[in-house]
Amino acid sequence: MWWQWGAAACIFAFLVLIGLAIRFAYLAIRALRHAETALDTMQQQVRQTTESTESLLLVSTEVMRDLQGKMQAVDAWFTAAEETGEAVQRVSRIVKSASLAIESTALEARKALHSHRDAANDLMELTAAGLQLWHRLQASRPMKSKE
Repeated sequence: MWWQWGAAACIFAFLVLIGLAIRFAYLAIRALRHAETALDTMQQQVRQTTESTESLLLVSTEVMRDLQGKMQAVDAWFTAAEETGEAVQRVSRIVKSASLAIESTALEARKALHSHRDAANDLMELTAAGLQLWHRLQASRPMKSKE
């Protein structure tokens, strides 16, 4: 009868082992389903991230093109401003040289006026002296004819 108890213990141990194997298989299947769900969720998030990244790249590219266009417009404005500055500088140099020429001409005219004034004063003095001599000469002639 011991062998029957041994066989019953073996059968019982076998049934416990099968029960544990089934429980382990059930838990493994459940874990795999959970992992599959998690992987699907992650895959969906990766797709959404990829789509967001692609749209971000498109928007970034569009912004860069817009920025390049604006930079070209700004470059043209700076070029025009630089050319305007050069033109103003040229006009300034021309005005400065014209001013120097006018100042030089005014100085020469002043000198000429002073020299002409001096000459006119000399001429006036000579004329006055000549008139005095003429009057003395005239005054002395009638005296000679009376004598």
